[in-house]
Amino acid sequence: MTFRVLALDGGGIRGVMPARMLQKVEKQLGSPLSKHFDLIAGTSTGSILAALIAAGKSAKEMVNLYLQKGLQIFPYTSLLSPERLPLIFQYGLSAPKFSDEGLITTLQEELGNKKLADVTPDPDKLMESVKILIPSYDTITRNPVVFKSWRHDRWYAKVPLWEACVCSASAPTYFPAHLIEKNGREYSLIDGGVCANNPVSCAVAESIKLLRDHTDQSLAEVLSQIKVLSIGTGDPATPIPWEEVRGWGLIEWGLRIADVFMDAPPDIHRYVAEQILEEKDHEGKLRYIRLQLPLKEPCLAMDDASPENLKELLKQTDAYMSKKQATLEKFLENW
Repeated sequence: MTFRVLALDGGGIRGVMPARMLQKVEKQLGSPLSKHFDLIAGTSTGSILAALIAAGKSAKEMVNLYLQKGLQIFPYTSLLSPERLPLIFQYGLSAPKFSDEGLITTLQEELGNKKLADVTPDPDKLMESVKILIPSYDTITRNPVVFKSWRHDRWYAKVPLWEACVCSASAPTYFPAHLIEKNGREYSLIDGGVCANNPVSCAVAESIKLLRDHTDQSLAEVLSQIKVLSIGTGDPATPIPWEEVRGWGLIEWGLRIADVFMDAPPDIHRYVAEQILEEKDHEGKLRYIRLQLPLKEPCLAMDDASPENLKELLKQTDAYMSKKQATLEKFLENW
């Protein structure tokens, strides 16, 4: 038995890159992605991809979502855009860059009324069903909230799937925090990227727990069965020189802190996952692969949904995947 895991990073509009990579994966596997993964973990834009896969969408449809609805979610790039005035009147000069109305509308259109628990509806067939995991962060308790489709006993089980994605994608400075009221209490939820922009370590930990809880196998046997495909949204790798950053204060850091938080955690979670899982099994077959390309200027922004930027993101992704084709094919053998 192989327990197949897909982990999808956050990264705003750059989610079109893992969507394109998944097109290559889906083409090689020859059938919908939802049939090929036991657990899909996604943060922020990755949560949207995870939900779309669980809803039976094809990778091509996911790419088209970014191409066709990107400007509905990120309608402008400048903080001085006149379209931002209603937010300034509502929240003041330090208002989020965007309203979440476009994000909510887009996800409702794509995911409908499906609840989180509907993804994994039958507890008796838990291990045979696709499961999704979506990290977010509660600003009230100051703790992560990890939405799990198989935990029907949790307060979030009946939360709409679209709403779990909004929680995970409400990036500080970009979107307002999202409020959920359940069982007499409030949850003020923001982007899961502040704690796990790369959810791979969360996915590995939950995979181990699921297998230990539902099989009689040892830890070593469980670890030998987990196979992970982790996909990033591009590594900006843009240095911020000490000479520049040493004098930064609230304004300068305030404009960059969300990007810094989103870029830094993925490497920590990758490190944790790689320490738990060996890259190859005893037969020399790949068990873990990370698809992450070095992102080049000018398409580093997480909110540039212009056709020109999306075209460049896809161009860079296609060039990267052409180099990774042989490795990916080998990894997906006997998937």
